[in-house]
Amino acid sequence: MRLWVLATDRHKDRSPLPFLVLTSVLMTVIAMCCVAVGLAATKSVEVIAWDRQVRLSTPAKTVREALVQAGVVLGAGDSCIPGPDVPLKNGMKVAVVRAEIVFVIQGGKVTAFLTSERSVDAVLAQAGIVPGPDDIVAPGAGQQVPDLRLVEVIKVAYREVVESEEIPFGIENREDPSLEAGLVEMYRGGVPGEARVTYSVRYEDGVEVSRQETGREELAIPTPQVLMVGTLREVSRGGTSIRFERAIEVLSTAYCPCIKCCGPNARGITRMGLPAKKGVIAVDPRVIPLGSRVYVDGYGFALAADTGSAIKGDRIDVCFDTHQEALVWGMQWLKLYIIE
Repeated sequence: MRLWVLATDRHKDRSPLPFLVLTSVLMTVIAMCCVAVGLAATKSVEVIAWDRQVRLSTPAKTVREALVQAGVVLGAGDSCIPGPDVPLKNGMKVAVVRAEIVFVIQGGKVTAFLTSERSVDAVLAQAGIVPGPDDIVAPGAGQQVPDLRLVEVIKVAYREVVESEEIPFGIENREDPSLEAGLVEMYRGGVPGEARVTYSVRYEDGVEVSRQETGREELAIPTPQVLMVGTLREVSRGGTSIRFERAIEVLSTAYCPCIKCCGPNARGITRMGLPAKKGVIAVDPRVIPLGSRVYVDGYGFALAADTGSAIKGDRIDVCFDTHQEALVWGMQWLKLYIIE
């Protein structure tokens, strides 16, 4: 019994100092761990936007939370790199790209898109436009959107087109010794042929821009036109043989040197300076050269020595000495022979 009492007395005499020291050390360690954990949860990040550059020390867990703390609000079409839901890491740089309007022309229709993409491929992908293998994209795929912020997509399509085509007829000349040289008469009219032609047609935005023939089938052969070409160079008029270079069918009128025929300033002198009288005719020098000796059916031998404002092409004006003779002559089609 005494031994128990003595033991109890010894416990009562032990000092509490060791326990207090141990408790203090333990609390210090716990506090340091909490500080270390807190420091580990804080990240140093940099936010670079179009209007600001902010350095943060933040406990934010995602890029989105860091942007909010930096005062950056993502608007419609804006984007950031890394993405807003990416976990935030220490030392991370976050770049914010502001959206701009880009105009896309497709099929002649203009559509505006609000996007932060800068490459043509990315803009088209965002717009849901997938160009075909033959489509034209300007600027080209892989390039950057130009300062005008305009991207054009031209739809290119090819289609086979079959058309009926007229084949022109040729002309066949045959000599006719009974017809005066210079004159041509039609012996038989030509008939065009017909062909079925196949084309590969290129369309851009529905408009044809080119075509290439890929096949041809002849359905009807053309019939050539046959012309009789005169070779006769000598005719007889009033028992006189006339050798000529060529014959022309002309429309003939008549005039005299009077005021009625030649106007108030008439002097009775031809273009070549000869007196205007019977045996002189007015011509178009482009058809009958001035100075040519001719024979006019129904009129006789003459000299092409005059011109007139109304005398153009295959028209001539024969001169008479009196106004009455000119009236009687009137207007008629006849043959003129340019003498060799």
